[in-house]
Amino acid sequence: MCRSLLIASFVLFLDEIMCYINLADVECGVDVARTARIVGGVDSLPAEFPWTASIWRQGTHQCGATVINDRWLLTAGHCVCSVFDEFYRTKQLSVVVGYTDISSRDDSEPLSKIIPHPDYQCNKKSNDVALLKTARRLQWSSELRPACLPKFLSEDFSGSLATVAGWGFTDENRNEGDRSNILQKTEVTVVTNDQCNQWYQSQGSKVKIIPTQMCAGYENGGRDSCWADSGGPLMVRDDKKHTMVVGVVSTGSGCARPKLPGVYTRVSRYTDWIVQSISNENSRSGLSWYPRFG
Repeated sequence: MCRSLLIASFVLFLDEIMCYINLADVECGVDVARTARIVGGVDSLPAEFPWTASIWRQGTHQCGATVINDRWLLTAGHCVCSVFDEFYRTKQLSVVVGYTDISSRDDSEPLSKIIPHPDYQCNKKSNDVALLKTARRLQWSSELRPACLPKFLSEDFSGSLATVAGWGFTDENRNEGDRSNILQKTEVTVVTNDQCNQWYQSQGSKVKIIPTQMCAGYENGGRDSCWADSGGPLMVRDDKKHTMVVGVVSTGSGCARPKLPGVYTRVSRYTDWIVQSISNENSRSGLSWYPRFG
């Protein structure tokens, strides 16, 4: 169930049926063109996930991201870190939006700001989330729409069937799997943190899933996000057919291994930071802005 929420300087009392946050000026989480390699995945349909974006560096895909309004995208903190454990400058990255097939794209959007979470450190796994601001306003179309966000500290989505999408490698062994130019998708089940920790421990892993993270996958493996899917969305649809990005691809042990599901940044733990960061940026620009709830 959804609950009341306090964000930034606004006090917002929400009905029990209100389950998502819309940061855009159009309806969020609606794939208007829907008609019907992630490991174990298949090609997504054109415009099936019109909020999914590709972060480019030096002319090629590096990470995934999610469009949340016409200036802002959500991604993983480690996606904005260089091999020297320093944050990239805006001129070093760009984003490709509005495409399912990103082969030979030469119309990427430049960035004007990169905001990693203040508690994120490069090469660390906690608080693995960042915001990207485009240099110009994005233009909505059937191929480009924003995703919804879950409410702050909303349900943990355990047991929910979720979808993860990305342009990453289709096999843990990069000699056997290639990076896909067509957005791949696969369905995974959100696993409780307790269950996830038990599975990881049973495999001799020292990974510890913390409350700001979540897991999704299967006990027997077979489906998972993989290399270069980082920063992309883990998505859940509500009863009204609005898609929320509930997780950000963060880390894991290999790809699609049994009892080692993918680890994601839990977006609901950062919704207030996302809203506050965008609000602060708009205030500095002299813009009035309020999130909408549905």
